[in-house]
Amino acid sequence: MNEIHIRDAIRNLAPYRPGRPLRDLEKFGITEGVKLASNENPFPPSPAVRRAMEAALDDVRLYPEPGAPELRERLAAIHGCKPTEVIAGAGIDDLLDLVARVMLEPGDNLVLADPGFVRYVVAAGSAGGRAICVPGSTEKPYCHDLDAMLAAADDRTRIMVLVNPNNPTGSMFTRAELESYFERVPPNILTILDEAYFEFVSDPDYPDGMNYLNRDKPVLVFRTFSKIYSLAGLRVGYGVGSDLLVDHLDRARIAFNVNSVAQAAAMAALDDQDHVRRSREMAQTETAFLAKGLAERGWKTEPTWTNFVFAEAPLSGDHIAQGLLQRGFIIRPLGGFGMPNHFFRVSHGTRAQDEAFLAALDEVTAEIPAS
Repeated sequence: MNEIHIRDAIRNLAPYRPGRPLRDLEKFGITEGVKLASNENPFPPSPAVRRAMEAALDDVRLYPEPGAPELRERLAAIHGCKPTEVIAGAGIDDLLDLVARVMLEPGDNLVLADPGFVRYVVAAGSAGGRAICVPGSTEKPYCHDLDAMLAAADDRTRIMVLVNPNNPTGSMFTRAELESYFERVPPNILTILDEAYFEFVSDPDYPDGMNYLNRDKPVLVFRTFSKIYSLAGLRVGYGVGSDLLVDHLDRARIAFNVNSVAQAAAMAALDDQDHVRRSREMAQTETAFLAKGLAERGWKTEPTWTNFVFAEAPLSGDHIAQGLLQRGFIIRPLGGFGMPNHFFRVSHGTRAQDEAFLAALDEVTAEIPAS
């Protein structure tokens, strides 16, 4: 059989490898494990959200409203903008792919921090472009080096991606740093402010991306319902930008990219700010608990403004990941982010889950022979 044609950009593309699913534990005879790998909320959706989802099931035989107009109207009212400045998608992943398809010609590029969210690398490559990944500074290797990112831009740079707080490192840049960046970024480059973890931050120096929309530099702010709203499985996120940009994104998006159950759940989730508050408080308490526990065991941890801890293990990452897997715990080795295998991202769970994880880690560590 003759081989079908595949674009070179796709042939050469390294696929994104997500965290392992819970079903991977079944090979060890484990039916109820704990997943601390994908930054998911340990709280289930609130009762109001569940009721909205159940009501929406009656109409799943029908196509959803294209573009999620009701959700966009609600988000516009919350953020003080027009519905034509809001676009909804099947999570931020859907939207970043959409932006890359709309803006990148073959040979164009986007600039991204390294370590950074590697899905942007995949999106750029799929569109025929490339990602310029810029390491942090010597003093702050796991933070955005905004000066270096600006210096890395060239005449084919169309997008600057700023993930704040960052994934997978949990780091944050400040309002003063962002203001300095906007003074210097060229006006023909779109700045994406990916704020998937926005709701977890209470630092007064954190810059809310929505405050930078109506200035003289183009900006697109991403937010998601996957994290603090406990809706990761429904895949719904949104972006806020100019009328012109959103209009072009709307032309290229999949017609029914946000399903009707997801739309109903997101609308109800916006009304339940008590769920947001409880989730934020748990994240702040439990990430501190995990960071302290890991540090006591010789791990190097970085400050986090998210619902996960970025850490460097003192022992073989392969042994740690496999040993924890056999005990029912999944954490995220960061090889897929281009890092050595002893770097991990550990999402928080409940206090009982976090205590059990640390106990399991002690067992695994005791089994690893000294080098």
